[in-house]
Amino acid sequence: MKISNEWTEYECLDAGGCEKLERFGEFINIYNYLENKPELKKMCLDKIIDYYFLEYMEKKPCPFKDKYNRCMIYDVRPLNCRLFGHWKKEDYNKNLDNVTQRNREYRDLIKSRYGFDISDKVVNYRINYCESFIPEHKYLSKSQRLEFADRLMTLDSNIYAKGIIDIDFKDRGIVEYFIESLLHEDTAYNIKIRVSKDAKVRNRAINRLKKILY
Repeated sequence: MKISNEWTEYECLDAGGCEKLERFGEFINIYNYLENKPELKKMCLDKIIDYYFLEYMEKKPCPFKDKYNRCMIYDVRPLNCRLFGHWKKEDYNKNLDNVTQRNREYRDLIKSRYGFDISDKVVNYRINYCESFIPEHKYLSKSQRLEFADRLMTLDSNIYAKGIIDIDFKDRGIVEYFIESLLHEDTAYNIKIRVSKDAKVRNRAINRLKKILY
């Protein structure tokens, strides 16, 4: 099932504005793409580890962007990145408000469970609507965007149903998939909580992980 070439063509005038990281099939595409580019893979893994383990304390840029804010995996970028700018402004801002509210609820959960505060900059981080987007025809409706997402979810479901992989079927981001390819999920999360709570061990622990994992 081909999906990536079916949405509206456009000219992007705001490189680096589309920072969203999704599904297992997309992870496989990116993973395979990086397997043939060892230097790029190492660079991305370094950024992925920082992004994941510092996520509660510091909002890092997308780990797949270079120092010039350009996407380093543009040919295999996820659906969310491809659809950035295709939203109508009112839909985009409404969704952004919902995301911020969920972030605040998650902050409260983490505080009650582990006793530390997620950074306010992380909780309230917003990617502003892309005013520079120039659609060739028209913006996509919510139903059109959801149709693309549903088709990718169907592909993922088929992979899981056939028992090709031995991980649980749940909502993950690309970063989480990469981390779980390096460490057991529970181990990674326990380290994440530890370095979030204790600034004294944070940098040392992350640097050791990078030396051990690749």
